[in-house]
Amino acid sequence: MGAIGYPLLLRPSYDKKIWGGRRLERVLGKPLPGTAPIGESLESGDAAVVLSGPLAGRALGELARTHGAALLGERGLAASRPIGDFPLLVKFIDASDILSIQVHPDDAGAPEGRRGKTEAWHVVAVEPGAELITGLTGAHEPERLRAAIAEGSLAGLLERRVVAPGDTLLVRAGTLHAIGAGVLLYEVQQNSDVTYRFYDWERRDAAGRPRELHLGQGLRALRAEQRAEPVTALEQGEGRALLAACRYFALERWQLRGQMPLPATPGTFRLVSCIAGAAELRAGGTTTTIQHGQTVLLPADLPAGVIDGDATLLVSSIPDLERDVVAPLRRAGHAPEAIARLDGGSGDLARPIAVAGA
Repeated sequence: MGAIGYPLLLRPSYDKKIWGGRRLERVLGKPLPGTAPIGESLESGDAAVVLSGPLAGRALGELARTHGAALLGERGLAASRPIGDFPLLVKFIDASDILSIQVHPDDAGAPEGRRGKTEAWHVVAVEPGAELITGLTGAHEPERLRAAIAEGSLAGLLERRVVAPGDTLLVRAGTLHAIGAGVLLYEVQQNSDVTYRFYDWERRDAAGRPRELHLGQGLRALRAEQRAEPVTALEQGEGRALLAACRYFALERWQLRGQMPLPATPGTFRLVSCIAGAAELRAGGTTTTIQHGQTVLLPADLPAGVIDGDATLLVSSIPDLERDVVAPLRRAGHAPEAIARLDGGSGDLARPIAVAGA
């Protein structure tokens, strides 16, 4: 497996969706194809293609197999196994209409050979009053949910949260959820396409057929007591803030106003998405410009460098929770109770916090 050693500017893939729109073009400057409604811009994952340098034209799924350690690092490789794919998917989602009510299984409940899906949302833009569906109003029994779906009354059992730009929520596997109309958000997730639809608002596909539901599978995956939990950002200095952190990923916001050091992170890759302004990365003997709406992958073998500009960047990686999350936040003066809330109720930060306090 060869070395990489330079930032990889990525070309996303775009997914048409019946609930999508064109705001990825208007808000993020993305060159959307055609005129059809586009719901998702998949910034990473196996199908994203490198645009820059010697690896231009190669897809991340292929590079995860041929350049695993250099690309992913030790923690990325562990997350990739046993599938052997690129383990984190980041995307921008434009919901012009509400998405289906759905749930994802955890790793143990996913079909054989596939992984579950925990995800985090960071709201980029909203229309006034736009909402996210973040769970159920109570721990309703399966029979009650089946009856509500059959009667068309499920909407009355759903917890809704009005959101604003900058809000972050962690959505654990097993949580019933949906993105509401008028929301454009960034999502980081385990790289998984296992989604069980509970309800789809009586929508029909292009052929006029009701879209498939997966109620039996969804009820088995559902954790009715769980909610998608809002997370309060914790500043850690130098314009960096942690937005969410769990065993699967960490999500940071870098508020760039001039030059910032870019340390090496040999244990993991980093995905850097620009949601405002533009930035210039200088590392590995190369200079890479990240424009508004673009994503660049910093491979695990990238040496230390600097990043410069006036920009807001969202950065996803696979953390060592004690070293990369708890320790810097404790140095910044944050209380253990505040740090613990970054994991959205999963409990993933409990042990690293306890170890740090020992």
